[in-house]
Amino acid sequence: MKIAGSFLTIQEEKNKIDKLNDVVDQIHFDIMDGSFTERPTLPLEKIKENLKDIDKPIDIHLMVIDIKRYVNEILKFKPTYITFHIEATDNPKYFINYIKNKNIKVGIAINPETNIDEIYPYLDDIDLVLIMSVHPGKGGQTFIDITDRIEKLYEFRRRNDLSYVIEVDGGINDQTINKIQKADIAVSGSYITSSDNYQEKVHALKNYMKGFTLAELLGVIVLLGIISIIAIGTVDRNIKEGRKKTCKTQETNIIEGAKMWLIDNPNTPSIELTISELQNGGYIDDNLLSPMTEEEYDENSIVVITKGTNKYNVTFNPVGKDRCN
Repeated sequence: MKIAGSFLTIQEEKNKIDKLNDVVDQIHFDIMDGSFTERPTLPLEKIKENLKDIDKPIDIHLMVIDIKRYVNEILKFKPTYITFHIEATDNPKYFINYIKNKNIKVGIAINPETNIDEIYPYLDDIDLVLIMSVHPGKGGQTFIDITDRIEKLYEFRRRNDLSYVIEVDGGINDQTINKIQKADIAVSGSYITSSDNYQEKVHALKNYMKGFTLAELLGVIVLLGIISIIAIGTVDRNIKEGRKKTCKTQETNIIEGAKMWLIDNPNTPSIELTISELQNGGYIDDNLLSPMTEEEYDENSIVVITKGTNKYNVTFNPVGKDRCN
């Protein structure tokens, strides 16, 4: 999973924006007009000055009514994605085409109270779905559980061989990130920027395991130690099953990383990528270990990417002892 850093709470502090840029995978840029939301963001010209040294992909999230006007104004930021809200227009198809014609990837955002079915007609045509896990307008809100939405979009993408990215924005921290494990991008703002150590916070977001925080993992370890005294055999079976599940989840994450590589390289034909190539590109964890062996994947572990018409087929093909068995 990639971490997108939101600078909404530090938008006037260039030094902090630069520091955020150093530790996240991409920058999430919220633009609010004061009509769709209760308050506006800073004037774009002022924000432009603060973003002049950004070298990560920029993901622009429009929380505005006049979508076309803002799209035209933000082209100067050279964004990777522009995302608009389904609630802000009666004609989403028009804006999908308008943004695509600017050679920019397009996303649709959906608020927590909006019926998820409203975006299904457009999933074939977009590059990103942004699921809001707070109400748009300000940072630091409490996370709203939207796990079922992620699951539905994940399964719909799988069944229909689509390639849109699933992004979640709002209330993401080292505990709530465990609820969005099937998302591709997690947007985190105040959790990171309210800290004195941005790198430590990003590391905490990226290093979760099986839905537990570090404190919870330590608790589980202690509990397993007690249980092992009573029923060593049962615990041993549970540990093995847990490793298998973690291994399967890890393989899924590797495949999702390959899909992100494909999105960044849309003109590439069928290809085999090694685990190390995906790591070097920042698409998967640099310190990836097999849950089954606790060893690094060897150089023969590959991700096979086959490009078809309007879809990608991606399979993970580790060899020998790296399989989940």
